Amino acid sequence: MPAPRRRLMLALLAAATVAVGATATPAASAAPPAPLGPTVIRTDQPPTGYSVTFRYRAPEDVQQVHIYGDWFYSRPENIPCQDCGDARPPAQWQPGDVAATPWHIQAMQKGSDGVWTFTTPLPAGTFRYAFTHDCTNELATGCTLHDDPANPWQIQPQYPGAPGAVRSTIYVPTSNKFPTYDTGYQAPVAKLGTLESRRYPSPLSTNPPGVHDIVVYLPHGYDPDRAKPYPTLYLSHGSGDHSTAWTMQGVAHLILENAIRDRAVEPMVIVSTDFNGLPGGNEGYVNELRNNIFPFVEQNYHVSTRPEDRAFGGFSAGGSRAYTIMYNHTDLFGYHAAWSAGGPNATQAQIDRMKAVAGGIMIGTGLQDRLGNIAENSQRNAAALRASGVDLDEYNVPGVHTWHVWRPLLNHYLRALAFRATTTGLGVETAPAGTSHNSKVIATATVGSVSTSMSAPSGTVDFYAGDTHLGSAPLHDGVARLKTTVHGELVGPVVAHYRGDNLFNGSQSPAVDAQ
Repeated sequence: MPAPRRRLMLALLAAATVAVGATATPAASAAPPAPLGPTVIRTDQPPTGYSVTFRYRAPEDVQQVHIYGDWFYSRPENIPCQDCGDARPPAQWQPGDVAATPWHIQAMQKGSDGVWTFTTPLPAGTFRYAFTHDCTNELATGCTLHDDPANPWQIQPQYPGAPGAVRSTIYVPTSNKFPTYDTGYQAPVAKLGTLESRRYPSPLSTNPPGVHDIVVYLPHGYDPDRAKPYPTLYLSHGSGDHSTAWTMQGVAHLILENAIRDRAVEPMVIVSTDFNGLPGGNEGYVNELRNNIFPFVEQNYHVSTRPEDRAFGGFSAGGSRAYTIMYNHTDLFGYHAAWSAGGPNATQAQIDRMKAVAGGIMIGTGLQDRLGNIAENSQRNAAALRASGVDLDEYNVPGVHTWHVWRPLLNHYLRALAFRATTTGLGVETAPAGTSHNSKVIATATVGSVSTSMSAPSGTVDFYAGDTHLGSAPLHDGVARLKTTVHGELVGPVVAHYRGDNLFNGSQSPAVDAQ
């Protein structure tokens, strides 16, 4: 037999021997079973470039399993009411869609290994999901929701009967080939801080009686002995949730860490509160903050006790509490945010208090939020406050009454407002400059942060006399000094405008007449 043919026959015989061996001992070469839980898969295929496969093992006597997730979509113009819209599954996602309610169940398939599976494309973002057993209602009404034991929350509800929605989440990145949403600010991070479930004494609490719960997030690198205390962000959930909501469903800790990584904010402590079981409505919640939560947090963590170093944000029912705080108790916080809440009309006394807020105020909503006409009422109230002279940051995003709205609102709050306020002071001196027609001007601006910060404001200050730009000067150790010569006399008082930087917002000095 020729050598080439002999080599071919030997190769075929060897291959046949391996195949026979594999058949005889399947355990030796069989691929390991796929893991339970969700697996994110990059497909580079439309409509989203990514898909997720869910694997779930149900009890043997369950005849049908469905998955129930917040990934149904609608055109914004097709949402005339809450729980209205196209209700298209993610396989039919289109650019410009908003995540809408209601959710629907989708059937899973049972494999020969007894594991139920479901694969769907998903756009970028964080999604909640659960499983139903033998549920026949398309909206899962009346059906028990089961979380994913292979993908549980890091912190579970702290007491029996605590309200809470689905307790499993999955993050999908953005596809470069099929971009959907810019949600990288929600992405998991390599270096995470510490989540703590804490129970504190609460004479006001009726459930649990005498004690209440918070979830505290300490940022990566938290140092209990650093020179300056940390600022604190206090968050409130909405109806049907409790203290785990903002970190487990809202991924507030991931949003913070991504902002820190981008050098858009400094580290802060997050305290997620629980308004359930507190009598007295909104005012009862305020009393709980002042009398019980603040003392506990400030005694147990290295955080500042200054109101200027506290920020508050809440959505829906928590947004109602935010309005109560910013209208009537502005002294408790330097920064206020009310999201997805209409807000009552403000009295003149309340407007005056808001004008004196040291840090800033934010109002935001989902633009298609039809729950009680929230979108319309939120924008109306923001316009009324601005017309009354209240300086506020209004930021609205496409969406309805869901976490797909509240996550970007929190991200904006952190990167655009919270703990970023500055003050600018100004001193001006003038003197003759050689001729009677010229004046030498020395303008000195001092820029400081309203909140306690490990950094100092940097960047540039612009100086104006009326509409005339006198010049610009860089900040050094909080001071910017401009020396210039003006032809003739100054026209109008001098004002200094600090431009702001990555960590601090700009501010303007009072007008100063030249001396």
